[in-house]
Amino acid sequence: MRTLALPCAAWTLCGALATLPAQSPLAAKSFLPSDYRNVVCADLAAMRNKGIWDELQASVLKTVFQQMEKEAGFELGALDRVTSVADPGTGNSWRDTADSTRVMVFEGNASLGMPESMRQHWTEEKIGAFTVRALRDLELCVNPRPELLVFGSASVVRPVLEGKPHSGLPSADVMSLLSGRDDSLAYLVFNTALPLLRNEVLGRVFPDTPWAEGQAPAFVCVRVLATGDADDPHLGVEAVLRHAAEGAGMDVSATAADALLERLAAMPQLRTVKPLLQRVEKKRDRTDLVYSLDLGRAREAVGQVAALAGLLFKARSAEPVHATIDAPPAPAPQPKK
Repeated sequence: MRTLALPCAAWTLCGALATLPAQSPLAAKSFLPSDYRNVVCADLAAMRNKGIWDELQASVLKTVFQQMEKEAGFELGALDRVTSVADPGTGNSWRDTADSTRVMVFEGNASLGMPESMRQHWTEEKIGAFTVRALRDLELCVNPRPELLVFGSASVVRPVLEGKPHSGLPSADVMSLLSGRDDSLAYLVFNTALPLLRNEVLGRVFPDTPWAEGQAPAFVCVRVLATGDADDPHLGVEAVLRHAAEGAGMDVSATAADALLERLAAMPQLRTVKPLLQRVEKKRDRTDLVYSLDLGRAREAVGQVAALAGLLFKARSAEPVHATIDAPPAPAPQPKK
């Protein structure tokens, strides 16, 4: 009888353990704050699947990618997706914004190491079962598992490591702007109801635009997408200006966007892409103004995208910031079906 007691006890213990909930590894979205309203994402895996990445590596961006790899400490071939979520807080400029938070999540198909600069200058500490690098208790960097690298504000990252993961779900507006679009290669969404982003985005892109109070766009969304034949896709760009309500504000936004396109088309350094700018399609979808542009097949489009991105950045940096744009009300449009 004693010879059977130990095996029976072992089987009883195994059965009890089997009923306990399994400890699943932390998901990437667990580190994204709930109800976030600002996001930037690049899906490298989707670019590879559609053959876009090979074209990008063969373009003038190759040197930029090499520098990024040097700073990151891992090859971009190991990276599938990077997502950045930020809340700039209530200040009107980066200098007086003490309540801002940010987090960047890198998802890979192989081990993603920490940048060497963090290993050298950030202190090491333990949070729960995780070894992290910390910068003055303000920012943390951690590999929850080899293929996942997280960097961000301690107030966002620490609770997750202590067993309180975030839902990782965006706000209703962000969700509706991005839902049902599996053709996205990269996207950004900014909540321009926030003072800092209102001035940084609307003030620079649409300087001196006279929106009445509460009528300026509440969200700006830009997507890079791949459409058409999966074996020979087209690259496209889509921009959406979402307003809190239909009305005169949308007319002001449309006039401002048309003026921006005219300014770009008149720039001598953009003469090679002027025919593209003239093909921009415009439409209204309830409270959204949508501008879309088909850049053509990937091979021809990548070079134009790289050149246009650099020139647009220079043009944007040269524009004056209009600091008195009225804030739209707190956004409350329901998600579009």
